Amino acid sequence: MCVCLCVCRPVTADSVGVWTQHPEADQRRDGGAAEGSGHPQQSVSHLQVTELTTKVQTLNSEVQRSNTEMYSIKPVQSHGRDCSDIKDNLMSVVPKIPSGIYIVHPENTDSSFEVFCEMDYMGGGWTVMQRRTDGLTDFKRPWADYADGFGHLAGEHWLGLKKVFHIVNQKETRFQLHVALVSQDDVTSYASYDDFHLDSETQFFCIHLGRYSGSAGDAFRGYDQDLNQDTAPFSASDVDNDGCNPSCSFDNRTVESCSAQHNNTGWWFNQCGLANLNGSPEDTEQSQRTHILWDTWRQSGVPHTIKSVTMKIRRIATNN
Repeated sequence: MCVCLCVCRPVTADSVGVWTQHPEADQRRDGGAAEGSGHPQQSVSHLQVTELTTKVQTLNSEVQRSNTEMYSIKPVQSHGRDCSDIKDNLMSVVPKIPSGIYIVHPENTDSSFEVFCEMDYMGGGWTVMQRRTDGLTDFKRPWADYADGFGHLAGEHWLGLKKVFHIVNQKETRFQLHVALVSQDDVTSYASYDDFHLDSETQFFCIHLGRYSGSAGDAFRGYDQDLNQDTAPFSASDVDNDGCNPSCSFDNRTVESCSAQHNNTGWWFNQCGLANLNGSPEDTEQSQRTHILWDTWRQSGVPHTIKSVTMKIRRIATNN
């Protein structure tokens, strides 16, 4: 049972009804004034008032302590350092580990946080860092939102660059990045990188990718070095690191901001490039197209229209 205590003001002796009675009441109870005294006898002695006041003060302290404990942030027990670690810890005790929201506490960090773990896909142990499915979450966000994360972990969300940084930069660990794509006509494809890590926020979370494999093409690196997003810093509508100095050419147009060109979404732009999995349609558009961009995934030379995507990371074995 949960008990809520509401304290509107400090508790005092007066607030709990501790008073000396009216003289007339004393006379009615005691039959008159005390002999040899010109004043009615008080029904509550000074000692009793002092004792009750002390008890009230003690109660007041207990209430304040209870409120402090009720609303204080307490340490939360994590399930593991990341979803791969959780899977390794539970494999021997749970026959089938369910996908869902878990609490992780990466090494060398001061806090725990929630993530969505995919435990069914390709062996499990995946920490989801981004998911787009229904277009209900707005990805037109400033830098602070992309750094901290937004959305709903069970649905569309961006985990947050700070959290991803803490996960992939743990000691003696190495992570792979997997991008799972679904087209509007339900064709599936993927792009995988055998190494993935980010620089810190002071370096604008530059992305570093290993070798590519998959069926969707390497859109991060594109077709030439000018469009290569590998090692690019992250950009958002209010933090421009896209390499367009002072402008870039995009679809035969002059572009000063790749984020603005992609409706104020955030990504690792390099003169815009061929990938933006956070793409968002213009506010004036009536269509349900997501504008998720992975330009190297094509059919008959035409890029697929992507309706959903998941970016996920998982530990891989190291030689250490």
